[in-house]
Amino acid sequence: MLPNPVIIDISEWQVPSKINYDVLAKQIAGVIVRVQYGSLHEDKHYQTHITEFQKRQIPVAVYAWVRGTSLADMQQEARDFYQRASRFSPVFWWLDVEEQSMTDMRNGVEAYRQELKKMGAKKVGAYIANHLYQQFQLATETFEAIWLPTYGTNSGVYNGSNPTATTNYHLHQYTDKGRLSGYSGYLDLNRIVQGNLTTYFGQKTPPQPNQNQIQDQQVYQLQTAVYLRKEPNLNSPSLALLPKDSQVVIDRLLFSEKYLWGRQPRADGSVAYLALGMLQSYVKRVK
Repeated sequence: MLPNPVIIDISEWQVPSKINYDVLAKQIAGVIVRVQYGSLHEDKHYQTHITEFQKRQIPVAVYAWVRGTSLADMQQEARDFYQRASRFSPVFWWLDVEEQSMTDMRNGVEAYRQELKKMGAKKVGAYIANHLYQQFQLATETFEAIWLPTYGTNSGVYNGSNPTATTNYHLHQYTDKGRLSGYSGYLDLNRIVQGNLTTYFGQKTPPQPNQNQIQDQQVYQLQTAVYLRKEPNLNSPSLALLPKDSQVVIDRLLFSEKYLWGRQPRADGSVAYLALGMLQSYVKRVK
């Protein structure tokens, strides 16, 4: 039996070409997508995973494997994590702590968390290897939630084998041999122990915002020239070619034609769109 709601976590090991997102999305309530393994390795498929699940109204959280070797390195990993994932507006940010990359992991991971918060992440949790929990002695009280793995017989279902490191945890990864229709390989499956789905994933189908209301404005600086278009469509007429180093205000993110678009409010009350998903590293958030 699979505990409800069903939550999966995935990475580049789950290749998009082998996933039927329509089928898989109907069986899950939330997904946690890996964005990076340390700073240097950017997950190959995180953008596709996030885009495809968000298109199907599945709330998406993100995680990063922590590998910082110093306080400064931990802070840099946090900045890279935020830079890569923030444009997708994830509902939760998780730090995956499964290896000892520096002597003082407690202060190192806390520096990572603080930097991520400073960048703008609202909810930050920690995934901690059960067998390393006591050794690392992380400042778990500073996180919004704790996520622990224990598999027991690892049969693909929850069999009552709970984490032993502590009783104070919120999510439990109970198998990495899960099976769901829409993907022929194994999946990590998770259950909620404290709180409910809204606590970690918000509403599955969020209410549509008032079109006249500005939502969470962010400023981006273009790293290359970009066309500003009338609609979120590559065939839409171009209103202007914004030069490199222009700073643009984005008040909403949306998906269209498999691209991430940013909506720009204009002085005359109209809006225009630029394809942020095409730019990737050619756009950076200023504030």
